[in-house]
Amino acid sequence: MDSDAQEEIASEPGRIVTLRPGQEFRFENDFSENGIVTLKLKSGHAEIFGTELASDPTYAFSGRKVAVYTWHGCTLEVRGKPTVDYIAEEAPMQSYLNVHLALEQLRTAAAEKGDAGPKVMIVGPEDVGKTSLCKILLNYAVKQGNKPIFVDIDPNEGSVSLPGTLSATAISRPIDVEEEFSASSATTGTSPLVYYYGYASALEKPKLYHALVERLAGVVNKKLDQVDVRSSGCIINTPRQFVDVDGYETLTHAIDQFGVNAILVLGHERLYSELTKRFPNGSGISIIKLAKSGGVVTRDKTYRKQLQMHKIKEYFYGTLKGELSPYSSLVSFTDVAVRMVGEGTLAPSSALPLGSERLLQETRLVKVEPGDILLHSILAVSNAPLPDTQTNLTPEQESSLVLGTNLAGFVYVSEVEEEKKKMTVLAPNPGRLPRRFLVMASLKWMED
Repeated sequence: MDSDAQEEIASEPGRIVTLRPGQEFRFENDFSENGIVTLKLKSGHAEIFGTELASDPTYAFSGRKVAVYTWHGCTLEVRGKPTVDYIAEEAPMQSYLNVHLALEQLRTAAAEKGDAGPKVMIVGPEDVGKTSLCKILLNYAVKQGNKPIFVDIDPNEGSVSLPGTLSATAISRPIDVEEEFSASSATTGTSPLVYYYGYASALEKPKLYHALVERLAGVVNKKLDQVDVRSSGCIINTPRQFVDVDGYETLTHAIDQFGVNAILVLGHERLYSELTKRFPNGSGISIIKLAKSGGVVTRDKTYRKQLQMHKIKEYFYGTLKGELSPYSSLVSFTDVAVRMVGEGTLAPSSALPLGSERLLQETRLVKVEPGDILLHSILAVSNAPLPDTQTNLTPEQESSLVLGTNLAGFVYVSEVEEEKKKMTVLAPNPGRLPRRFLVMASLKWMED
């Protein structure tokens, strides 16, 4: 946070908010410095999405929709100007706690037998609180000494990494209320596992999406074979397209790949009915219907776009709590191999043999000649090694290698000098790029 803005907010008179047991203080604010809201717990006990608030620190929020819940009553001191704030008399926390207790029984039984813990998938339309419920269940599990894996296969926002990614990360400590999953590597000591899909909708490139879900599920299931996390299980966040008729096959594919044994359906009667028919009693999969929270807010396209851009900015420049100083470096075109996801792979119909059908090769990468096309692009840095000069990979082999390898991180192309065959890239860490394969999709960003 800018020091002047921080001092200005701190100098404002605080507003005292008193909550009775079972009440929830909800507020929203925008992404501007003037919209920053700070919160301090003055007395009692309170939590934000399952993470308990400490009494000493002051928490700062920007561009967030926050719900502070108390089981036993509390007093809060609020500074700043939320766009919306109110006290809710009812919240679904008791039903969420009941789900946690049921999952904890499964974990205890699994630990005693040396079996795998619950693999829980949360499904529902947009803006019903799927990610919030994930945080609550993860935090409650951690409080019991578990180490659940959080899996995010919703590429729209990229809660763990950037938009356009599918990811998984081990959770061994409560999720930071200010930085959320952005702080996962700092708080757990492990970097998240991230694969690049490159699009906002799971149905935009379904073959590619299926392939990446299979790869991610394989790694997660292997991780869950380890003794220290086996009984903890995983919590899986899903995209809104899973409730669409067109997305049903993609949903069941993900259920099969991860070996899901519990599905929580938030705010969607039709999907609940379809899943109970598909997975009846005795199928090994429990289907549980939950009501969405009254505090869930519908997010329009403008806000969603702001959120995506904010996530990118945080990746390079850090958060209000922990600022970063990114590094610019000059990269020669010859030092990188740029590929594009699922685009430009179709020959025109007139060029195909008579009677042949056009085939969309979603899982095949296309070579991109570096140039102005890269300006303002967010490029994923694949951990895939560049083959030596003696090895000739077919396009299919190269695509499988690059897309099937997790990411080292991202860079932003801030300037392109075509005449000099060089480009300036922004990276969160100093030094040379760790790998040479850079993957381009539709993600663009204009630095402020």
